[in-house]
Amino acid sequence: RPLWVLGDPVLWVCPLPHLGVLLFRYGQHVGDRKFVRRAEDFTSPLFEPQIGFPLGSSLRDSLYFTDNGQIIFPDSDYQIFSYPHPLQRRFTGWDPVALVAPFWDDADFSSGWGTTYYQEYVTLYDEHYPLVQQVESLINKFTNSWDYKARWTLKVTWVNAPAYPADWTFRTSTYQAILSTDGSRSYTLFLYQSGSMQWDVTQRPGTSVLMGFSSGDGYFENSPLMSQPLWERYRPDQFLDSNSGLQGLQVYRLHREERPNYRLKCLQWLKSSPQWPRRGRNQISCPCSWQQGLWDLRFQPVSIGDTSFLGRQLCRFSSWQGGVCCSYGPWGELREGWRLQSPWQFDWELEPQDWCCRWNDKPYLCTQYWLRRPRVGCAGYRPPRPAWMFGDPHITTLDGANYTFNGLGDFLLVRAWDRNSSFLLQGRTAQTGSVQATNFIAFAAQYHSSSLGPIAVQWFLEPNDTIRVLLNNQTVTFETKHEDGEDREIFNATGVLLTRNGSMVSASFDGTTAITVTALSNILHASSSLPEEYRNHTEGLLGVWNDNPEDDFRMPNGSTFSRGSSEEALFHYGMTWKINETSLLGKKNDHLPSSFTPVFFSQLSGNKSLDENLVSSCNGQRQCIYDALLTRDTSTGLHTMMLFRRYQEMNATLNQYPPSIHGPHVLEAYRGNTTLFHYTSNAEDVTFSLGNHCTDVKLFENGTLLWTPNSLTPFTLEILARSTKVGLSSVLQPKTVVCNCSKESQCLYNKTSRVGNSSLEVAGCKCDGDTFGHYCERSKDPCEEQCFPNVSCIPGQGCEACPPNLTGDGRHCAALENSFLCQNKSCPVNYCYNHGHCYISQTLGCEPMCTCPPAFTDTRCFLAGNNFTPTMSPELPLRVIQLSLSEDENASMADVNASVAYRLGTLAVRAFLQNSKVEQIRPPAPASGSSTQHWKVISKFQYRPWGPVIHFLNNQLLDAVVEVFLPQVPTRSEGSRNNVVFHPISREDVRDEMALNLSTLKTYFSCSGYKGYHMVYSPQSGLTCVSPCSEGYCDHGGQCQHLPDGPRCSCVSFTIYTAWGERCEHLSVKLGAFFGILFGALSVLLLLGAAVFVVLRFWGCSATKYYDYHLDSES
Repeated sequence: RPLWVLGDPVLWVCPLPHLGVLLFRYGQHVGDRKFVRRAEDFTSPLFEPQIGFPLGSSLRDSLYFTDNGQIIFPDSDYQIFSYPHPLQRRFTGWDPVALVAPFWDDADFSSGWGTTYYQEYVTLYDEHYPLVQQVESLINKFTNSWDYKARWTLKVTWVNAPAYPADWTFRTSTYQAILSTDGSRSYTLFLYQSGSMQWDVTQRPGTSVLMGFSSGDGYFENSPLMSQPLWERYRPDQFLDSNSGLQGLQVYRLHREERPNYRLKCLQWLKSSPQWPRRGRNQISCPCSWQQGLWDLRFQPVSIGDTSFLGRQLCRFSSWQGGVCCSYGPWGELREGWRLQSPWQFDWELEPQDWCCRWNDKPYLCTQYWLRRPRVGCAGYRPPRPAWMFGDPHITTLDGANYTFNGLGDFLLVRAWDRNSSFLLQGRTAQTGSVQATNFIAFAAQYHSSSLGPIAVQWFLEPNDTIRVLLNNQTVTFETKHEDGEDREIFNATGVLLTRNGSMVSASFDGTTAITVTALSNILHASSSLPEEYRNHTEGLLGVWNDNPEDDFRMPNGSTFSRGSSEEALFHYGMTWKINETSLLGKKNDHLPSSFTPVFFSQLSGNKSLDENLVSSCNGQRQCIYDALLTRDTSTGLHTMMLFRRYQEMNATLNQYPPSIHGPHVLEAYRGNTTLFHYTSNAEDVTFSLGNHCTDVKLFENGTLLWTPNSLTPFTLEILARSTKVGLSSVLQPKTVVCNCSKESQCLYNKTSRVGNSSLEVAGCKCDGDTFGHYCERSKDPCEEQCFPNVSCIPGQGCEACPPNLTGDGRHCAALENSFLCQNKSCPVNYCYNHGHCYISQTLGCEPMCTCPPAFTDTRCFLAGNNFTPTMSPELPLRVIQLSLSEDENASMADVNASVAYRLGTLAVRAFLQNSKVEQIRPPAPASGSSTQHWKVISKFQYRPWGPVIHFLNNQLLDAVVEVFLPQVPTRSEGSRNNVVFHPISREDVRDEMALNLSTLKTYFSCSGYKGYHMVYSPQSGLTCVSPCSEGYCDHGGQCQHLPDGPRCSCVSFTIYTAWGERCEHLSVKLGAFFGILFGALSVLLLLGAAVFVVLRFWGCSATKYYDYHLDSES
């Protein structure tokens, strides 16, 4: 057997005979911490891995080890017990405690012997530890993995651990356990030091060591040693494990299925992601309402992820300001905003938020996330400054001055600049038909920034009110995308986003400047939106942006026309911004007249009745009247009025803000108590309401909120403030923290855990000295820990006395002290046959005795004949069924898995093993309003050789499953992971996937190791290995003995016969009996002959006398 040396970074094999695996290096010289309490029982400090520890189907938060060879995962931090006595029935999956047991039995460190060492290895960020590398190598080798990378590892070593009572024994055990997880998978390694597992099985009254693990939620595995004779269980260092192929090493997988660990993903992201500044002068803020954002053309509607969670979104990105996305609710209220590092990488940016907040139950990680990615609100939002050009050109400047300019040619509309960028907008006009007026037929914009090269976009009017668009002199082909039930035509290029909606084409330059061009009545109309950074840095026909409309008509030479100047003077002003050189629109093909003078409003005259008919629909609007009279077309004037009003609406909406909400952002309350909170707003005519239904919360219109938490049902509190004046709303989502501790003084509001995907958090509890449990709801009782086997516990008092011939306090019991007089006696060599174990009897004068395997009947394990349970093949198929379930609780996959496992684990024969697949099908449609979720679950059951199990799984399982899913509330109330209430099911919802009939099942069991045994089945005992000796193997009363090479018959004699043959099937007469019969027969014949002779002689004499007499008479 090889020696596997684990003390170096590379695993290597040294072929030294008869040695097993060495322990990993341990002790204070390698950084281990020494921990021991000189008491009969003790527990270690609590370990709390940041990423948790996957065990079964759960992610455990904490663990500790004990002196008794266990590593325990408690339900709460105050539920700390040592549990000295192992389970007598081994692990079943429904054990009361979740633990890993490398060598669970009652140890005793009180005498001064032995100690424990431990070391925790945290490798979340690829820290280097040689031991962790060795553990990874072993796990990859023995679990057929190739990519296992440990993120948390614990090494615990029990050194020279004495058995209870330590004062009466000199034999100790030394062993080691390694726990390791990568966040999604978890494993344990048990290592036993060769020759150092020395506990004496004969000194273990009433208990038997247990090795393996149980997750507490239905997943478990017992050590292969548990099926071996008792004495072999106490020598795991000598056991050759079939899985690892090594002596003294056992490897177990502790996770039921692999799941993503969002705590780990969040922590790694927090480590690698720098903290962004919370606020800066140039950072982008969100529009305060959806209505406001729709008019801000720098923001684009997008569809990101789950709209039921994120709502509607608007996003904006700038190469030098960064990006931001904003989410809005059904009333247009701003819910949240987040920053972007890369343009349009929405999912990539949202993933860390999901890891740290949405999919994580640890609020402190969400807090760390928001420190790295500060929330984006609307406090710093400044709407863009719009300017408009429409009709036969009517212009509204950046400061809001209105004028009409009918110049002919190419003109500079605006030139703007700041430290980082510059923007240029030019327009081209043509004569409107045959009248003395003009209108725009083309626009061109150019944007340039420190991080982007020049970007030029051109809009050209085409027939039928269509627009041809060029980007850097290349024709743009739009792509249709379907979002939110609408088709949008977009073209996305570096630094510019183009969108087309019918005859309207918009361009957003680097998320800072936006231009919208509309074709209507064979005229191009345009609006521009400039960012705040361009204030005080503009020139052109759109004026000087400084919030002073009086100086908007400034010419290139610096002189200014007053705002009240005549139309003729303003026409002269406009012509000063004509571009005489080649413009962004290129050279015109047609020749423009050298002088063009339009018709001014004051010059318009004609048929009064005709004029009134043309302008009657304009309702006195000057621009509408001018265009209708000039073109003699009412529709042109009405289009101008429509655009003017739309631009007015745009300007008004951009400058309307929803009401603010002032009040506490964190609500804390004790369960069952009513707590009062107040919210106010800076706006008038504001009414408060709840954004969604919350049973325990009442909110009055004046902002008074009453919260009476009566349950821990998850909910998200949304406080909605709506202004009746402007019709805009705001929302506040305060954090709600409820304390469910048994006493209010135990509440820890700064240590919380989140309930589901909601705003509800549950405060931690600091239990008093005599309480424990999640909420300190349970009082400590001496009966929480089991007493010695067969010793009863009186609630509130403790364990009763030890059984007869044992001494102790009822929890710990040992043989009487005088029984140790035999400790110097030893067994003769090879005293027991057939792997029997020899021990010195304390009650039979220190004589050697044998503990035999179950088949043997004599005292020295030579004669077999007893029946025993057959060996089960590891390839035995499982009993598999498929369930179709539905529920209305919005349960997670983990909740469904644990709840189904809990119910199936309560079935009669406890044969449930695990759910191999839990899959959601037909998720509820958001529009339907239904919250019902449908699930498909594949459940597996373990066949056993026992008759009731086989009968139940093959004949009663489906009906029992239907019954167990009748409406009920699971009995285990701690936590919510197993209490999902499902709709009742029928037989149609339970489908067979795999079942074995009895003849097939038999092929997976064997009676190996005992020649001559064969398998039989009965409904009561199941499959049993039976010796022919118990079935009348020997005939004619022969005595059967089952020897190692098979049954043998000892034939017996009876009456005059002797039985003989292999099975005493033949009979023969005894030799003595033969001669006796022979001589007896001869004697009888001789006597018979003599008798005949005498009779004949006598008969002859009698006949003569008679004859003479007769003659005489005749004569």
